Amino acid sequence: MRRLYYIADSLETTKAISETLHDEGITDWNFHVVARNESGLYQHHIHSANTYQQLDIIHTGERWAMIGACVGFTVGMALYLADALPWAPSGMTVVLCTLVGAFFGAWQGGMVGLSRENYKLEPFHHEIEAGRYLIMVDVNDRTRARVREIMNMGFPNVRFCGKDTTLINPFKRPERIQHQNTH
Repeated sequence: MRRLYYIADSLETTKAISETLHDEGITDWNFHVVARNESGLYQHHIHSANTYQQLDIIHTGERWAMIGACVGFTVGMALYLADALPWAPSGMTVVLCTLVGAFFGAWQGGMVGLSRENYKLEPFHHEIEAGRYLIMVDVNDRTRARVREIMNMGFPNVRFCGKDTTLINPFKRPERIQHQNTH
């Protein structure tokens, strides 16, 4: 799945896009809008982005889980090699320490991610803060060309701003997202 990013200047245009895409069979599962004022989206029955799409919970959680797993593995190996436990440590000690570290890291990372904007939305932060609407449409190979055609022909005042995958990559940084200049 690919995600196409568009910027619309008005709520009316965003509503028209929503209705047009729904008529074309694009469901709310594949259509999300990020706006500074979400109450307007709610009042006009426009599907807004969920918490996981707006905040960096998963991305940060994945990164911290990897760090926690490394720390847990190091602690587990140290316990195993130093024979510092009152019982005979085994390979299972290393595995358990690694898992505990990974789960703890994921939890801590998720908590940190609650306070951060999703890394995929950072390139569009200024547009959203300026009162514009970020429209994200998830498409597959069959629907990509049709959605691009609808947006280009039916809504020429809406700007195409980039594309990316819908997958969350813990190694990816915001500046690496394929993004077209929106200014």
